[in-house]
Amino acid sequence: MYSLCDLETFIAIVENQGVVVAAKAQGLSPATVSHRLNKLEKALNTVLIFRDSRRMRLSPAGEVFYQRAVAILEALYDAEHQIGARGSAISGVLRVTMPPWVFSKFVLPALAAFESNYPDLKLDFMITDQFVNVVDDAQDVAIRVGQLADSNLLSRKIARNSRILCASPAYLAKHGTPKSITDLTNHHWVCLPWQRQLKFKENDSVINHNVVTHITISNSDNMTQAAVAGLGIAIKSRLAIQDELAAGRLVEILPNTLMDDDAPVWFLKPQNSLVTRKTEVFYEFMKSLFYNA
Repeated sequence: MYSLCDLETFIAIVENQGVVVAAKAQGLSPATVSHRLNKLEKALNTVLIFRDSRRMRLSPAGEVFYQRAVAILEALYDAEHQIGARGSAISGVLRVTMPPWVFSKFVLPALAAFESNYPDLKLDFMITDQFVNVVDDAQDVAIRVGQLADSNLLSRKIARNSRILCASPAYLAKHGTPKSITDLTNHHWVCLPWQRQLKFKENDSVINHNVVTHITISNSDNMTQAAVAGLGIAIKSRLAIQDELAAGRLVEILPNTLMDDDAPVWFLKPQNSLVTRKTEVFYEFMKSLFYNA
């Protein structure tokens, strides 16, 4: 049978990407680390890690076992902490995915302070506007914006937000300010790839609008920069461009015309994930960033 030490060593191998580095991190010899891994694989009757002289990678079984072992050990450590049997340091790896504008506008400016409070916690960010399957992509936490469609995730709302149409004063001076939804047909757009079919509301009617994009950008921060540069009308989260609106670099147009413009910011976790101190302190951190937003 394998022991708690064997599990800890297996996790150290994965997170340090090798036996030698894991041995150094644990204060053990490489031979001891290799022995513990072999013992664990023998007890489970499966290969957890494929390795050769140049690199190592998790097997499919190893991927599953690693994710569950990490969660279980963290829950155990938290239980020990609550009864005073373990130190107070929060450690391990927290994998978080979020849109670029949430990271750049809110998280990054406060990240140094968070790190100083939790120096033993390693943060692994997947920053993307693309939809990320939290379970399949092995993310502990997802920060999402908009209406939620995935009922397999535990959700907590951390901020109110709405989507608006906007453009730069320079663009509007050159092309004119749209006065109606019909006017939008003659304008240039700067869009994310999935913002091609829009729905508007006008006089209790729903109007479908197919956007003819002049510039498509897959990154929300770069999209904001393109709109500020006067390249077209954009659909943006109000929280993402609040500084640009306040400074007059972007101007809202046709307010309250977008259908489904409610776009809250959410903190999400997998349904079967255990409550750990690292996810809870990150939740409190994220909530504090949007407190005055």
